[in-house]
Amino acid sequence: MYQVVFVDDEAFVLEDLKKAIDWFGFNMEIALAATDPLEVLEYMREHPVHLILTDISMPQMMGTELIRRARDVNPSVSILVLSAYDTFDYVRSAMRGGAENYLLKPLDPDELSESISTIAKHLEDRSQISQNFGPSMLTFRSSLVESWCKGSLGEDELITRASMLGVNLQLDNYTVVLFSVTEEYADKMPLLFDAILSAFVGTYICHFYFESPSLFICILSSPERFNIFRFQNEVERLRPIVDFPFFASVGTTEDNYADVCSSYHTVKKFLLLRYSPHPFLNCRYLLFPLHRQQLIEQNFQEVNEDEYLEQIRKILESLAPERRFSLLLAVTNWGVSQVENLLTTDLIPPLFADTLSDDRDTEGILASIRTLFGSVRELLSSQELPQGAAQQYVKLIMEEVHNFSNKDVSLKTLAARLNMHPSYLGSIFHQQTSYYFNDYLNEERLKYAARLMENGNIRLKDIADMTGFSSQTYFNRQFKKHFNASPNAYRRELKLKKE
Repeated sequence: MYQVVFVDDEAFVLEDLKKAIDWFGFNMEIALAATDPLEVLEYMREHPVHLILTDISMPQMMGTELIRRARDVNPSVSILVLSAYDTFDYVRSAMRGGAENYLLKPLDPDELSESISTIAKHLEDRSQISQNFGPSMLTFRSSLVESWCKGSLGEDELITRASMLGVNLQLDNYTVVLFSVTEEYADKMPLLFDAILSAFVGTYICHFYFESPSLFICILSSPERFNIFRFQNEVERLRPIVDFPFFASVGTTEDNYADVCSSYHTVKKFLLLRYSPHPFLNCRYLLFPLHRQQLIEQNFQEVNEDEYLEQIRKILESLAPERRFSLLLAVTNWGVSQVENLLTTDLIPPLFADTLSDDRDTEGILASIRTLFGSVRELLSSQELPQGAAQQYVKLIMEEVHNFSNKDVSLKTLAARLNMHPSYLGSIFHQQTSYYFNDYLNEERLKYAARLMENGNIRLKDIADMTGFSSQTYFNRQFKKHFNASPNAYRRELKLKKE
């Protein structure tokens, strides 16, 4: 397990941190909780430490000094800064020291959980990346680029961090590109990485980070407008050089740095298509207006097959012939996503092979979608969840999450009802569902919020409250991250659809 150290001069803060979230569920163990930063440094010299959560202002030593000295002991340690002071100098000093995030007290458990989830994923991936690339490659994992892509920074904070790191936010175009390989070729990722960097020098300004050992994300800018056809030719020229299969997908090109997250969410939305027979994907052609996207993304278990196919037929007949195969790709991606968690990675490609036929006329495409629909329905209906107490606990958790009137639902309250430890209950939930509890809670609340928005008379402030979010600001940020549109923009799209 990852070893976590807390340091804060107020003992009650340390106790609150221990109880704030399900640490065990994130594969983390609290190794030390200290009020003295010197005790932390002494502990680090004798024991492995993966993550430090530190106050920024302490009488014995400032948090910025602790960060500097901790980096001297362990350059790769992750650091999360906590502070009651929202001041520019503190934030700048913490970020220059290499802190991965800066959270204000009193802590919001949702925001803490979100940060810890990201850091836990980084820790897991760093180990593999270090093995594949050597420890020096870890310096290329830029928390700024990841936060920029995911839209998790406010505009002022993004500008401040970019300025500190010398990242130019005033370019004319930004395109997010994803490169990935299957797990069997993960150890060859350095070859692809080197080939791409060599090919892009002088042509693009490139910022990137590794999202996993087999996947990395680039933000590309070019002196001229991004040309998708030239870029595809450049990528295709790399294939014989690396001599192993890799997948590349290209998001939308955005004029403003603040819209990079839109391009990122586009490539991630169609990430499953890396298992398809198509090694290069121009994701912008897979996007459809919101009202059509909602027709595509219906639950295959709940919708009638003939009604769904008739709706898809109407969309197909309205499209130009060259765009019809894009619709098939979009529907296939959506269908496979509904059963992704039920399949191992070697079982996903056959779903694409059975449905992505070369027959691109309307009837051929509908026949492929009918085959996909039946395969997905069969997989969903045959799913048998494990029996016994663990399954009963998961069922209870899901029922409570969907009781949206209960704003206080948490692992702590649920564990108290079941006479269990919250960490143990969180571990059971993660094992059975592959979701961390807070991630599942957020996702279900956001889906419920989207349904409430169909009623144009409910204020967004009331929707945030009805869905259990701690603040409207946090709700707005999470909603935009999940739906790639602000609540206001999403509601406008719904209104236009009804007109």
